[in-house]
Amino acid sequence: MAKTLQSTEEKVKPFRLVKYFTFTSLIVIFSGTIVLSILNTHWARTMQREESEKYALLLIENLNHQIFLQFAIPVVLKYGGISLREREQFERLDKVVRSTLHSFKVEMVNIYDMEETISYSFDKSLIGKKNYGGTAFKKALLGETVSKQVQAGNVIEF
Repeated sequence: MAKTLQSTEEKVKPFRLVKYFTFTSLIVIFSGTIVLSILNTHWARTMQREESEKYALLLIENLNHQIFLQFAIPVVLKYGGISLREREQFERLDKVVRSTLHSFKVEMVNIYDMEETISYSFDKSLIGKKNYGGTAFKKALLGETVSKQVQAGNVIEF
């Protein structure tokens, strides 16, 4: 009787070790998968943000070109200078900006003068406001590229 009890205990011990290694392996694999998933999401968002910034730069470059060709040159030739307080000039600039950006998902455009006053904006209530550009305006004056992107949600949200 003592022999059979001892032999069953010996048979049970290896299964405990296998069970321990199995659960430990599953926990390690699951933890590694979670870490890799979080890192992959971070890398994908970083790449998407960088591509979005490149796209925005191209879009702004095109807008700048269109404003120069379709607004600045004709207005200077016709009026001798640019004064966006004149309704006709403002409407012409608005038409150029909106026609250039009409098929893109652009929510806000602000154009500043050199004194940091908003000369043109999609939001008419912002026109004429001073010191609205903040550090981004100062960096842009120094020739640095500045962009602002807004993300809805949080890090966990997919």
